Amino acid sequence: MVFLLSLKPYCLNLLAMTQNTALHARLLQDARNCDPAAHHRSRLAPYRDVLLLWRAKHKSYEQIAATLTSHGIRVSPAGIGAYCRNQFTMHEIDRARSDVSAPNRPDPSGRSSAPAAPVPTVPAAPSLATSFTPATHTGRGPKIARDNY
Repeated sequence: MVFLLSLKPYCLNLLAMTQNTALHARLLQDARNCDPAAHHRSRLAPYRDVLLLWRAKHKSYEQIAATLTSHGIRVSPAGIGAYCRNQFTMHEIDRARSDVSAPNRPDPSGRSSAPAAPVPTVPAAPSLATSFTPATHTGRGPKIARDNY
């Protein structure tokens, strides 16, 4: 006589799990000992300040990747872009750009490293109010920005 035993799929999983209690215990121990930040570490993380400075100087991802590759750090432009988008805010890049564009800031210690260059004055632009004559708009439809062009 042949007896057929019909088990539902989830019952098979429970049987397999009870047979592999040692494996389950090892996996559970590995999960408890896992460092959650370990897989988020990047090879670019030690160079975060360098990447921020290059982005502040408007260096492209391709240029940054080529420079790092020439120094022995193999990384793709897409990897640079993903890292920069995840790590830097636009405010942080703009602040670094303002720091880069103002190299002759006074030293906090009070000493001056270089004499300050005089700031050139720019003549004021002529007023457009006197030379602009607004076009009269009649009719239906949108007003075209430059009717008197």
